[in-house]
Amino acid sequence: MKCFSLALLGGLMLVASILSFSQDAPTIHVSSNASFVGEYLYPATALLYSQSNDGAMKMRCTATAIEKNDHGYIFVTAAHCGCEDNVDDRTVSPEKTFFYVTADAKDEKKFDKAEVVGCGYRHKGDDFMLLQAAGDYKTVPLGQDPHLLDAVVNVASPLGLGKQAFTGTVSADSLNRPVVDGDINWTGVVLLQMFGVNGGSSGSSVICLDQKAICAFVVGSIGETTMTAMPVSRLKKLRSSLAGGTYSQWVKDPDATKK
Repeated sequence: MKCFSLALLGGLMLVASILSFSQDAPTIHVSSNASFVGEYLYPATALLYSQSNDGAMKMRCTATAIEKNDHGYIFVTAAHCGCEDNVDDRTVSPEKTFFYVTADAKDEKKFDKAEVVGCGYRHKGDDFMLLQAAGDYKTVPLGQDPHLLDAVVNVASPLGLGKQAFTGTVSADSLNRPVVDGDINWTGVVLLQMFGVNGGSSGSSVICLDQKAICAFVVGSIGETTMTAMPVSRLKKLRSSLAGGTYSQWVKDPDATKK
């Protein structure tokens, strides 16, 4: 996870059908918050890995399946988990051609190849990475930005210990002080009071329990308990720009835009 000062946690253009999405989140009906976490959020959560040259698998972050399509699933995690900002020419590119995601099932650790299909430019405040992968997952819909004192839940794998559930509240729905340092731009992020989240939780989704939908994505922390999260509206805007070819910071094939 990314960290700042006190302890910061440490435009891609693809086929439009892959990046297109619906703004209207389907309603999930469950009997309790625990049922929602067990039936939807846990099965939608994946651990993001990369493979070294010697074949070793290293966990990087946590990702969430937000959409199913003909190719499998679209996952969201943080851009700092696998994308690099190129400051000189204001572009961004994936660190690797592909990564791996796993549902981290108790009986089987199956890794599915995950191709990067979208990178946000972190200097601009778009700390998001989109991946396409096969597998067997549930999906959780995108909701609306959170409000002050909203109750939230997060499923992540801090320190690589496996998926765990954490609860908390929104302590500020928009940070009104500029927190900018290098490739960190947390202007306007959501602040959460949540214990237990640590390195490896970056990119995991924050669920507003009244919505039963994703309202933000974890990108870091300040101090021991204050989490920072990108509001979901920022992801929606990025996806619209990527699908429409108007996100100028990175394109997969720059020559293709000239045709």
